[in-house]
Amino acid sequence: MSKKIYFFLLLFFFSCTTSFNYYEKVGFSKLSDNNKIISNLPKGTLIKVTNLNKKIDIIIKTQDQTKSLGSRIIALPEELYEKLKLDRDFPLIRLQSIRENKTFVAKKVKTFDSEKKVKNQVKLEEIKVLDLNNTLKENKKIYLNFGPFYFKSYADGLYKVIDINLKNKKILFKNYKQKNYIISIGPLKNLQEYDEMYFNLGKIGLIGFNIDIQ
Repeated sequence: MSKKIYFFLLLFFFSCTTSFNYYEKVGFSKLSDNNKIISNLPKGTLIKVTNLNKKIDIIIKTQDQTKSLGSRIIALPEELYEKLKLDRDFPLIRLQSIRENKTFVAKKVKTFDSEKKVKNQVKLEEIKVLDLNNTLKENKKIYLNFGPFYFKSYADGLYKVIDINLKNKKILFKNYKQKNYIISIGPLKNLQEYDEMYFNLGKIGLIGFNIDIQ
C-alpha cells in the first residue's frame, strides 16, 4: 500500500511542477560566476524575475543554459542583484518565462491595478515574506510547505513518505485545518541547509513545495 501512495505522490508533484509551454517557479537565485544570466531554460529565453520581498521585477533574456544549478533556479550578475535589491542571504525570487510575440513589447515594467486585482483573486502560489526592515537577518528561517491539500488522506500519505526518508524528523510537522492540510519542513537556518534539503527531497522526487520565509 505504501508503494502505491509513494507512486501516486510522485505523479502528483511531477504534474504540478512540469509545464511544456510555460515556466514559473519560486526559489532562490545565486550570484553568477561569469557575470551572465544562467538558468535551466534554453539560451535566449525571455523571462521575468521578481524579488518577492520588495515587489520589484525585471524582464531579461537568459544568456546561457545549464542543468547544474540544482536548488537555485537562476544565476544573476551583480548588476541585476542591485537592480532587484535582492537580500544576499535569502534572495527569494519568482522566475517566469514570457512568450515573445507581435503583441508584446517589454519597455517598462509596471504593475497595473487590474493585474493587482487578478493577483488577489487567483492564488497560484502562496509565498509569505516578512518585512525584512523589521526583522533581524539572523532570525529569518526557511520553511518548505507541501500543500494545501483538500483531502487529509493525501497529506497523511505525503507525511509518511517524507518521515521515512527524512533524517532529522524534528523539523517535519503538520499544519492541519479542515480541507486545508499542509505538511511543513523547517526551520532551515540558511541557504546551505536549504540546498541540502532540496537535494535530499529531490532524490525521492519531492520538489513541488512552496517556500515560506519567517
